[in-house]
Amino acid sequence: MKRTTLLLLLPFLCSPASAGQWYRGNTHAHTEICGHADSTPDSVAKWYLDHGYNFLILSEHNHFIDPATVNLPEQRRKDFILIPGEEVTGKKHLHSTAMNIDGLVPWDSAHEEKWQIIQDHVDAIRGGSGQPILNHPNYTYAVTTEDILPVKGLHMMELYNGHNDVHNFGDGEHPSTEEMWDTLLSAGMLVYAVASDDMHILKEIAPDKSNPGRGWVVVRSDRLTPESITKAMAHGQFYASSGLFLSKCGVVDGNYVVEVDEESTQAELASSVTVRALFVPEGKDGYSIEFIGQEGKVLARFEGTSASFPIDGSQPYVRVKVTHTRTYPESGHQQFFAWGQPVFSDGRDQ
Repeated sequence: MKRTTLLLLLPFLCSPASAGQWYRGNTHAHTEICGHADSTPDSVAKWYLDHGYNFLILSEHNHFIDPATVNLPEQRRKDFILIPGEEVTGKKHLHSTAMNIDGLVPWDSAHEEKWQIIQDHVDAIRGGSGQPILNHPNYTYAVTTEDILPVKGLHMMELYNGHNDVHNFGDGEHPSTEEMWDTLLSAGMLVYAVASDDMHILKEIAPDKSNPGRGWVVVRSDRLTPESITKAMAHGQFYASSGLFLSKCGVVDGNYVVEVDEESTQAELASSVTVRALFVPEGKDGYSIEFIGQEGKVLARFEGTSASFPIDGSQPYVRVKVTHTRTYPESGHQQFFAWGQPVFSDGRDQ
């Protein structure tokens, strides 16, 4: 059976988290336990609770924070959970989030090759009943696609990380994480894109601080439990964002359909002082939607808040990128993004 036939039977639609099927969360946040963040686990969790998130991973460096030890307000909304995790932090700036683990995951590796170190982390995370997410490959440009391609069992990586020291968009000598993603996908790898804020600083909100609220995921899940959220992400049932919300994002009747939740997006960008934009010298205010295929080729581009593209099997994968551009008062323009996961026609996700 072809992938496109399966998608007709199992439509993938976005809807607001308030509908009880989609949940906003962050997979990467730090506390004072690491020694270079400024707030307690209780305070960090409360920030995400107060700002409308549905789940959070306190991913401390080589330290397991049991969610049962975190104190949340008794009188709180009930659609918020903590998913147990850890940032497995190895040598050579190689870090991975261990999602929904059952205890501390070892981080040491006897190897020197980067791909083998990553493989050791992936194996250790899976050995702890968790799902691995490769974190910030462009932090110090520590990871290349050549370091990732040999790794087995890795199906998620951070495409966007809100920390100030992470170079998501590359430079003249290094590719962006999005270019890296297309290289991996074009080589036949099954990997989904995560956005996180990599929060360290709560007590001072400033552009040069690693504040919360800069990157997140919105996950489609039957239930709001650590197991259900983790399983949904492992199967690509989510989109990643650096500022945008979507009301539709998935395949319906053989077409990849996308629509911006403009009201929620504008409210977020207007109210949040923590969102981190990409600054560009020139641009046109508004929304654009790009459908992207093999080797990162733009298959179609649309102006506006909604678009669709046929999934006909002519491309091994099709993914979507939504960009919002707005004029920056001082000079130039700001851009914010949402990334829909690739839809595969070659069966690699079966």
